[in-house]
Order: sequence, then structure tokens, then C-alpha cells
Amino acid sequence: MRNLEELYDDTQVMEDTTLFCFFADNDPLSFKEAVTEEKWIEAMKEEIHAIEKNDTWKLTNLPENKKAIGVKWVYKTKKNAKGEVQRYKARLVAKGYKQRKGIDYGEVFAPVARLETAD
Repeated sequence: MRNLEELYDDTQVMEDTTLFCFFADNDPLSFKEAVTEEKWIEAMKEEIHAIEKNDTWKLTNLPENKKAIGVKWVYKTKKNAKGEVQRYKARLVAKGYKQRKGIDYGEVFAPVARLETAD
């Protein structure tokens, strides 16, 4: 982590305009990024535990000649009103957006969460 003054010192002036990027939040955007830090590995373990405990998803055999929807990890740092980190949260979500109505909506199978599943 670097403070704003250090970032400013490293910027270059271009046509009388100073450009720099400042990232306040830096949650991982991919699994590859997340597995480099223990806090995100723990968050993913908690999510898998909750999925198993709540019987959210059920593994089953895919019907013949059918495609499956993939899953993706989504990462978010949860903060309180003061901006202090409360916890690191990882969610395993289905890529339902891959289905296209009229093209493969009826042929692609996606996991469905039970409504009574608690957070």
C-alpha cells in the first residue's frame, strides 16, 4: 500500500495534466488473484462450507447431449460505517447469463438455489 503523496510523486506530467490512478478498494477480480492471499482462501472455504451445510447445490449427472452452466467466484471486502474491514466475503455464483432465450435456454442446465437457503 502507498499513500496518495507517494503516488503523486510517481506521476508524470503530460501536456500540463497530471494523471494518476488511486485504488481505494482492491478486491480480487479472479480466482487466480484470490488464491494468493490467505484471507480470500478462508473466505472461499467458508462459502463452500455454507453451500454444503445448507444443501444449496446438489451434484448430479448431466443429461446426455446437454451443456452445463459454469460458476464464478465473486469477492467483496465488507466494511462497517467507519470504513473498517469487517470480513472478506467470497460467493460462488452460477453464470446464468450464458443462457440465451430462443437459442439454448432450454438446453443449458444451471444450478438453482433453494429459496430457504440462509446467508
